[in-house]
Amino acid sequence: MTALSRMANGTHKKVNIKAGDVVILSSTPILGNEKAVARVINEVSRKHAKISFQDTHVSGHACGEEIKLIYTLASPKYAIPIHGEYRHRLEAASLVESVGVKKEICIMFE
Repeated sequence: MTALSRMANGTHKKVNIKAGDVVILSSTPILGNEKAVARVINEVSRKHAKISFQDTHVSGHACGEEIKLIYTLASPKYAIPIHGEYRHRLEAASLVESVGVKKEICIMFE
């Protein structure tokens, strides 16, 4: 929402919302943020952009099958799980091994 807020008020460094643009909101506001979200929606509307509410919310993180696919396609020289808490990285390392990537090339940092 922070980036969209900057786009709506014209202070984003790279994106400007203009008339005819479509802004898709793919999640519901966090409780307590409804007024701030409404302000951003109003700012977008003042720019004559269309607001579309769609049930397309995703986490933005790859699921296990996607991680396995990437490692299978990439055939990496090294695998270094870096995103998430340690337990998430351990799970990613396990997924890497499950597609035949050798355990020795998977580097884990504490």
